[in-house]
Amino acid sequence: MSTRLVYHFCNEEFGLQNIEKSRLKVATIMDLNDPFELLAYSSPDRDMRGHIKKFKESAAKQFGFICFSKSFRSPVQWGHYADKHKGVCLGFEVPADNLHSIEYRSGWIEFDIGKYVDMSKKDRSECMQRLLRIKHSQWRYEREVRRILLLSESVKDGDLYFGSFESVGKLKEVIVGCNSKVTSDDLKKKLGDRYGQVDCFKVRTAFRSFQIVKNRDRSLWQ
Repeated sequence: MSTRLVYHFCNEEFGLQNIEKSRLKVATIMDLNDPFELLAYSSPDRDMRGHIKKFKESAAKQFGFICFSKSFRSPVQWGHYADKHKGVCLGFEVPADNLHSIEYRSGWIEFDIGKYVDMSKKDRSECMQRLLRIKHSQWRYEREVRRILLLSESVKDGDLYFGSFESVGKLKEVIVGCNSKVTSDDLKKKLGDRYGQVDCFKVRTAFRSFQIVKNRDRSLWQ
C-alpha cells in the first residue's frame, strides 16, 4: 500500500494537545474558512442553485475534513495556520488512497441540468462529490490534500469532532516553528514513549529563498 507524507499546521496550544491526545480536529463544512466550499457549480437555473445549496447543507451534516498540505515549507501556511510561526506542524504518513487532492480552479464550473438529469446514479454521485475537492485557485499556495470523514465515525467532544492519529495514519514528524518557544523537552513530555520514534526538529527561514527549511544546527534548539 502506497503512502504519502503530508502536513497539518497548528498553533502551539492545540498542537501540543493534539500530540498528547493523539488526535486531530475534524473541520466541519460550515466552519471552513472559505464560504465558497461546495459551491463551485454555477447554474442560471435558480432552482438548481437552491439544490446545490441544499446539497452543501446536507453534506455538512454528514462529512468533515482533516486538511493537510503536501509541504511544510510555505511561510504563508505557517503565518496563517501556525500562529505566525509560533506553532507546530505535524507530519503524517497517510495511505494515499485515503487522501483527496484539491482541484484548484480560477472560475466556477457551468452546471448543465439537462446532462445531470441524464446521468447514471453513480455519475450523479461523483458529480456532487467533486464539490468536496474544489477550491478557487487563490488557495493554491496551500497545496492541500484532504481526508474526508463521516462525522458519525468521528469522536465527538462537546461541539467538536476529532479523528484519532491511528485512524488518520502514522505520526512521523513534529516540526517546531521558527518563532516558537516549544522546546525539545516539551515534545518529549507530550510524545512519551513515541519520542524516539518521531523525528522532531525546528525550522528556520532559508538563506537564499522565501522558504521555511529544517534547521540542522540542533544546538540552537533545546
